[in-house]
Amino acid sequence: MSNHSKARKQSMMIAFCGMAAGLSMVILLLGGVIPVATYAVPMLCGLLLLPILLEFGEKAAWATFFAVAALALMLDFDKEAAFFYLFIGYYSIVKWRLDKLKPKALRIAAKIALFTVSMVVMYALLQLLFPVLAVLKDFEEMGVLLSVLFLAAYVLCMMLYDWLLIYYVMLYGNRIRPKLKFLK
Repeated sequence: MSNHSKARKQSMMIAFCGMAAGLSMVILLLGGVIPVATYAVPMLCGLLLLPILLEFGEKAAWATFFAVAALALMLDFDKEAAFFYLFIGYYSIVKWRLDKLKPKALRIAAKIALFTVSMVVMYALLQLLFPVLAVLKDFEEMGVLLSVLFLAAYVLCMMLYDWLLIYYVMLYGNRIRPKLKFLK
């Protein structure tokens, strides 16, 4: 590969990652307007990492993830959504490594453990760093049983997200990627 084509590919990667990062930030910021979007918006932003992963590799996807996470922590007024992105937005990158685990029961257990630990650590850090947030008061008011049910519902949603990522990759590969002629 000539120096010119290497430079062109690197410029394309930087521009593509920058556009994905900018779109992720817009989505995260708009998500703060709709209270229910706190959990959905970071997952949607995680979807934007998949084309980067597929076209430019893990390093570019991780760099974009960390750039968006840093910006979200600094700029997003919905700190819960910013933290949720930080603690689970990377899942679209690591999912494919977890999918290689054998047997299937170990793979599912690893994913459930990742989702559960990420949520518990995230809320513990939110409590430590932002004790004035009303989020944790909601959990106190819900009680232990409802908090456990909330965690179970979250894990169930993340397992659905895990399943949908496969279809998103197929959609991207079959419908979207052929239209992105500039990537070739």
